[in-house]
Amino acid sequence: MMAAPTRSAHVLALFALANLLSYASRNVPFASYDDLRERFFVDEGQLGWLGTAFMLPHAVATLPVGWFGDRVDRRRLVALGIVTWSIGSVLGAIAPTFELVIASRLLVGLGTAAVVPVANAVLGQLYSGGKKAFALAIFNLGLFIGGVVGFGVGAKLGFPLGWLVIAAPGVLVAVALLAAELPQGESVSRSWTQLRHDVAMVVRIPTIRRMMAATAVMAFAAGGYQAWLLDFLQKDKGMSEDSATTLLGVCMVGGLAGVVAGGRVGDRLRRTRAWGRPGAIALGMAATVPCALVCVLAPSGPLLWAGSLSTMFFISWYHGPMAASVDDVAPGPLAATAQAVVIACMHLLGTAPSSRVVGELYEQWGRREAMLVSTAAVAVAALLTARAFSTFGRDAVAADAPGAGAPHGLEL
Repeated sequence: MMAAPTRSAHVLALFALANLLSYASRNVPFASYDDLRERFFVDEGQLGWLGTAFMLPHAVATLPVGWFGDRVDRRRLVALGIVTWSIGSVLGAIAPTFELVIASRLLVGLGTAAVVPVANAVLGQLYSGGKKAFALAIFNLGLFIGGVVGFGVGAKLGFPLGWLVIAAPGVLVAVALLAAELPQGESVSRSWTQLRHDVAMVVRIPTIRRMMAATAVMAFAAGGYQAWLLDFLQKDKGMSEDSATTLLGVCMVGGLAGVVAGGRVGDRLRRTRAWGRPGAIALGMAATVPCALVCVLAPSGPLLWAGSLSTMFFISWYHGPMAASVDDVAPGPLAATAQAVVIACMHLLGTAPSSRVVGELYEQWGRREAMLVSTAAVAVAALLTARAFSTFGRDAVAADAPGAGAPHGLEL
């Protein structure tokens, strides 16, 4: 049953703000490359480690953090994560060497792992039913607004000031979350044996496995774009830093519209087709490919702006429907664990290597070729998502069965 609208909206707003700050902290280095080159004398390959150093601990920590999200006070768990990444941002800003900057990104990645799996599970409980994908899409607006804020602060304030400014608001959000009323997890066992049992149970669900594959490939594509698009626009298209940042800001508006549209389309399709939410994901990914090709190949001008805007609109469709799809097929007591399994796979196999791999391709093969690799990955992700159509309805019914997902030795 859906919670009171006021309470649900309050929790949704807090998590969206936490997501905003998380992605701002993640993105601010990508707009600080020139300052880092000047300060530490590093090349593109070394700069590629900024994204990878963030994402590796983020991906590794997501699984245990999400699992604990089904067992401990979710408010404290997320608040601890926010404080951790804020401290990491400050340490990165005052680091005297590039090696210590990289080390600080490990801490930021670790802290940000606490937000998404727990938030997805909480919002899935508060907005169960026909508006689930839309509510999760609203949560993911924080991702895109945070992306704009991170790029904007990084471009305008640079390193180290921009990193300090991004870190400051986190403590206030952590305090607000501690005072919020959140639905808590249903599971009680905290043994590592139980962790292995729960993860195995989630991975045995066919739709979850197919979503894991699709999101990993999609995350590789998105991570490559995110880490190198601003630099690509300046170096390949000859745009100034201000013009490139403005274009990205306009594109993020398209991304915001895409997040909302994807959630709406996913919920609407779900009313008539069991696979409606994965269908919305595949549709958005397929539409992204030709738009992204225009973005990569067109010269600076109106066509580039149109291609970039439409790329961000369609590539953003998957956020709400993806989280809602996982929640639909996950047994209730393992809701946060299921989100964490998918997110951990997505980031560990997709996002974590993308910054480094695309950076190396960027240097060795050329800028356009590196961006085309990311574009090809989107097409593959669309095909992989379509594989979930045949199993989604059956797995969603099984997830609602009495006793589904009960921890080993615990009757529900």
